[in-house]
Amino acid sequence: MGAKQLAKRFLTKDGTSVWVRILRQKDAPHLVDLFEHMGPVSRYRRFHRSTDNVPASQVWAEARRIATAVPDEQLGLIAFSTVPGEADEVAVGVARIVWMTDSVAEVAMSVRDDRQGQGIGKRLLAMVLELAQIAGAESVVGLIQNDNEPIWYLFDQLPYPIKRTIEGTESEIEIDLTRLKENVGMETAV
Repeated sequence: MGAKQLAKRFLTKDGTSVWVRILRQKDAPHLVDLFEHMGPVSRYRRFHRSTDNVPASQVWAEARRIATAVPDEQLGLIAFSTVPGEADEVAVGVARIVWMTDSVAEVAMSVRDDRQGQGIGKRLLAMVLELAQIAGAESVVGLIQNDNEPIWYLFDQLPYPIKRTIEGTESEIEIDLTRLKENVGMETAV
């Protein structure tokens, strides 16, 4: 998949068309809507804390901050699709990388609850990792809860080696984008 393919359509497992493009400054309302369509478990897995009573002003401020970040700080992809009961295409997922150094980025991803399990997260993760490679990242890091089985399943399917360091209920991961993995399993350090 080349850079021109980063804005593209694909079909989900249930045959719904999804359109993915680069995250833009005008996308703050889409990010707020996506957040509002994530339940407590999804939010906890994404933000590593309870987000049940976050003031709307704080949600909007964070969405604007993410949407207006300059490419030297982050790169992101946003996915849109039709959803039953919604008049227009809505944001169904987002994945982004935040630069830690010139060659290391942190990855983050969210898919709205009613569209999980359809392959959107898998496609977004693959696309954002390719975007990271194109932009010069050699590795991508993240902090993942150990009981987040859906994301571990996605990581296990990646073609890149992953180093996992378990720390209590969470694991730090490092995805090596410079080579392909030799085995299907992950390296684990305790």
